[in-house]
Amino acid sequence: MAPQASSKSRQNENLTARWQVLLESAVRLDWECRTGEALEVGEAAYEAALEAGDVAGALHASHRLALIHFNKESLAEGLKICIRAETWLRYCQDQAAIISLQSIHGGLLVALGDLETGFALLTDCQKRTKSCTDPLANWRARTAYAVALFDTKDFDRAAEAAAESLDYAETSGLAKGSVLIARSIAGRMAARALGEHRLARREIDNTLLARTEDQLRSILTEAQAENLPYEIAECHCYLGLLAWTRSEDAAAAAHYIAAIAASRVAEDEVLLAETSYWYAYLLAGQRAFGEAVSLLAAIEAMEGVLATPGMKLRHFDMRFRIAEMASDWRAAFDYHKAYHEMVVEDYRRLASARAYTMKLALDLETMRRKEDSARLERERLLEENLRLASEQREAVLASRTDPLTGLGNRRELQRRCRDWAESGVTHAALLLFDIDHFKRINDMFSHATGDMVLRQIAGLLAGIGPEGSLAIRMGGEEFLILLPGTTAGDAFADAERLRLRVQDHEWSAVTPKLEVTCSIGLADWSLTDRLEAALHVADANLYAAKNAGRNRCVATAA
Repeated sequence: MAPQASSKSRQNENLTARWQVLLESAVRLDWECRTGEALEVGEAAYEAALEAGDVAGALHASHRLALIHFNKESLAEGLKICIRAETWLRYCQDQAAIISLQSIHGGLLVALGDLETGFALLTDCQKRTKSCTDPLANWRARTAYAVALFDTKDFDRAAEAAAESLDYAETSGLAKGSVLIARSIAGRMAARALGEHRLARREIDNTLLARTEDQLRSILTEAQAENLPYEIAECHCYLGLLAWTRSEDAAAAAHYIAAIAASRVAEDEVLLAETSYWYAYLLAGQRAFGEAVSLLAAIEAMEGVLATPGMKLRHFDMRFRIAEMASDWRAAFDYHKAYHEMVVEDYRRLASARAYTMKLALDLETMRRKEDSARLERERLLEENLRLASEQREAVLASRTDPLTGLGNRRELQRRCRDWAESGVTHAALLLFDIDHFKRINDMFSHATGDMVLRQIAGLLAGIGPEGSLAIRMGGEEFLILLPGTTAGDAFADAERLRLRVQDHEWSAVTPKLEVTCSIGLADWSLTDRLEAALHVADANLYAAKNAGRNRCVATAA
């Protein structure tokens, strides 16, 4: 039975190690912008975690899969991942795993337009961070809230939330890569907030602008040193936006051109489009309308980008703005009309997406119920087996333990003696310990006080003799201490130390005027002889100690 249990344990450990390795690989592939491979490996990590019975692992893998879809604007696919993973929330006690999944789930719902449900999930994540000790999960909750504010175009509050998230990341010991992401997000959101202020002709916070620029330049230096094309592109894009905010058009253009080149290296069309929009706006402001329109036409060739409703809205909004700047009123009207038609269409799409996800959730729930009936029965049987095993362990322990003092009893003594004999122990010293005048304590102070004395005596017996020594309650006020590998002569000093420990103990804390002493009889025991013979000698020595006035130790009968 034991070898089978050991083999099963090793198998579970191997499965756990497998999903962790797969998840780490998915994260690395995501960083390398190898999205398709990252999704495949992340899905394999999810399946491996379930096979290992690790629901927290399944939630962590689902978080990564949903995050990849979120970053690539495939929001519906990301939402499917979250809804599928909700199956396991009821079985998970790992707050970090729950926070990680719900933070991306809330972010996806906000991006899809379900602000009420999305922010409710994100708020719940924030509450959970108060009892969660995992800094990575807590940072994810803070970052997801900032990104959700950004997606609702509340750029100022998003920048504040991202700055708070960055402060947490830098002070909570997160890994270098996570801190880099936190700095990048904070820089991006602050830059966008400042850019929106210029678009709206609002006051610019020059202190924030300078701090954000320093931050982005620092990230750019690190990204260039480690050859991270996406981070390089993002930094150049938002450094360009800051330069434009300061009306430094030449510097802004240089950054935008560098960002476009790095976006192509990273093969990230969304960031390429984002940079192109800001660059086109700058060119239009310089009256270079032909170049601006060429940039926008290049974006229109990116079918994958404009297939995303949010980017499509952004595109036609920018086309309207530039046509308006060029005083091309006919084109401006057409683009504005198309933009508003798409806004209406987008609201319909969001409503349809919510209806679809509700249907998906109902379908999953129906399927879940069918699967759960068998799973719950297996779990019930497993719980019953665990309960019976626990009760059996408790019964075995209770059969070897004195209920009042928690010390071993005679059955425990027999078990330990067998263990010593099997391990090569040949002899032991016996200390037969008796509380002096214990009946008087019960009569004068009450039996409850007597029980408290017995419990405290049990505590005082701890640490007497070498490692592996055993103290048991023989019955009443009598205890036995066995010191393996020790003689009665060598154990006499231990017995005296124990006697003084009892005598000097603060018994008045139990009840005023209470004093307790003990008498101890010692004997040698060869494990090849019967224990009763050694106990008889110890008992005679204990009797001698009592007759000699009590509160003393005797190793040889008078």
